[in-house]
Amino acid sequence: MPYGDGSKEEIEQRQQAARTHGAYAFRDRGEAALEQSGRTRLSELREIVKERAGLMQIMAEKTADSILLFEIVQSYVAKEVKDGKPLDKIPVLKSLPAFMNSMQRAISALINLMPREGDLLDANAVLQAVKDSKNDDETTD
Repeated sequence: MPYGDGSKEEIEQRQQAARTHGAYAFRDRGEAALEQSGRTRLSELREIVKERAGLMQIMAEKTADSILLFEIVQSYVAKEVKDGKPLDKIPVLKSLPAFMNSMQRAISALINLMPREGDLLDANAVLQAVKDSKNDDETTD
């Protein structure tokens, strides 16, 4: 049985609730629309995103989340097909490309933020080069 009676009044009530609670409320009213836990999390996020390392951490977590969501949906569809359900009777199959696109965009964004392997500095190699440079200076004096 569907949730609620589907009347015009119920639909309007749900739309109003969506505007006063959650994402729409935050979009329209900002931090004031959040409960204390939301304001606390927003404060934490503001601190995290001040530095590149924090952004990398968030991107890595969200990338992992998007990969997992794609895998969950993909696995569910595969299970349904294995159980003999026709593809046209698996509603979430229509959403699978959206989950895949989200996953691919998150991976691509994370890759673009990550330093290339050749660009990483090897601290030991830098220290050794400095020592070698000092030794060369001392022997030429």
